[in-house]
Amino acid sequence: MAAFLTVLFAFSLFSQTVLADDLEDARQLRMGITVQTNEIPDWPQGPAIGAEGAILMEAKTGAILYAKNIDEKLYPASTTKIMTGLLAYENAKLDDEVVFSYDAVHSVSRGDSNIGMDAGEMIPMNKALEGMMILSANEVANGIAETVGGTMDGFVQMMNDKAAEIGCTNTHFTNPNGLHDENHYTTCRDLALIAKYYFSYDYLAGLSREPSCKFEKTPTQPDEFQLNTKNMLVKGKKYEYEYLLGSKTGYTSEARQTLVSAAKKDGMELICVIMKEESPYQFEDTVALFQYGFENFKRVNIADNQQEENFLNAGFFGVGQDIFGSNKSILNVDPTAFVILPKNGDFAEVEYDLSYQETGKNSKIAKVAYTYHGNLVGVAALNMNAEDATLFAQFAKEDELTDAEGSGEEISPANSENASEESSEEDSSKKPTTNLNNNGIFINIKRVLIGLGAVAIVSVLGFSVYGFIKDRKARKRRRNIVKRSRDRRRGDDY
Repeated sequence: MAAFLTVLFAFSLFSQTVLADDLEDARQLRMGITVQTNEIPDWPQGPAIGAEGAILMEAKTGAILYAKNIDEKLYPASTTKIMTGLLAYENAKLDDEVVFSYDAVHSVSRGDSNIGMDAGEMIPMNKALEGMMILSANEVANGIAETVGGTMDGFVQMMNDKAAEIGCTNTHFTNPNGLHDENHYTTCRDLALIAKYYFSYDYLAGLSREPSCKFEKTPTQPDEFQLNTKNMLVKGKKYEYEYLLGSKTGYTSEARQTLVSAAKKDGMELICVIMKEESPYQFEDTVALFQYGFENFKRVNIADNQQEENFLNAGFFGVGQDIFGSNKSILNVDPTAFVILPKNGDFAEVEYDLSYQETGKNSKIAKVAYTYHGNLVGVAALNMNAEDATLFAQFAKEDELTDAEGSGEEISPANSENASEESSEEDSSKKPTTNLNNNGIFINIKRVLIGLGAVAIVSVLGFSVYGFIKDRKARKRRRNIVKRSRDRRRGDDY
């Protein structure tokens, strides 16, 4: 018997060694996958990593600093819980009770990550979020899903709806925990978008950088225990990263190692997604990409660097003084907007693309997307000045009231009062905006006058042609009347 166990143990070690060699061979092959951003002219060369896919994105601007297979569909594993946590935080209260159903507990196998919750036990939502985000407990993710969505299927629908809402185009969820399913997938780009929303909440970001989680005994949960995270980026761990905002690990045998993290330094907030990597390289890749981003890129304020000669000059809006010498601008670039450029990059090399949007109830009437050698590096809103925005809002409100009256809609005093309060709060929160180097965007009076002149000329010509045709018809009618009169007189003579 002892000999048999010895042989079995040796075979197990041999199998593990062969598997490890195969995984390392696969990783080495992935090192050769093209990094798309390395092909951008004058772009800092990013590191070669063994992940199948990876992205480094600046959260505020959406600028992609590093891209490797960012649109390939891959399995997210437990990084799925970022979406679960986001929906729970947005749709439930932290003191809501999470009740664990039989299905929530027993649909997770013993070998899957869990903290041993039993059917019928209850914990508050804040402790459930800790158990899920720090300890990656799958049965806790199920319990949260049933509490927030009513049913597991209902919550999964919420996940897919939210993904679509925030712009994910290659994502489909089938469960709230990330256990393997061929139809449960996402991409590095989509996962970065989800992470952007998750890490924008300080509470959620804070949870995901905690090194451990402790549970006390309660009347609805009889055990006391403390467990540590497996995330090596957090405080006290091997790959501790000092600028870390938060991070979430993931693993299945099909997905391999996945990791989603956020870090902040020098005003930049970077989101890093690593998919299909081997341990512990997911942590090393993340640290390498954060260092690459912070060391090679800089924030550049748009309003401070935008020059009138390379800015938009479209339609009836121009830059500089109008024909009458007026220097009152009606539009300005958001003074807080910035782009992300290589540290040796020049703003003069940045190109822009203007797109308009409906004004609605705010003063943002258009946006400008900025690119550097074809790569998006930032977006800025064009804002109407506070005085003009207030006047515009007043006219818009009057138009809405007129439309409502004309359509027979009832305008309740309550709604009217609320609208006034909203307008007041909005106006009071606005701050004066700065000009583009003191040269804002103006109504180009010269173009307006030329346009009006052209309209006048066309109108005069139109009326002249119309008068000429009408006069000819009148003369013809008179000739016919005279002719008929003569014919009658001739008939009387005979």
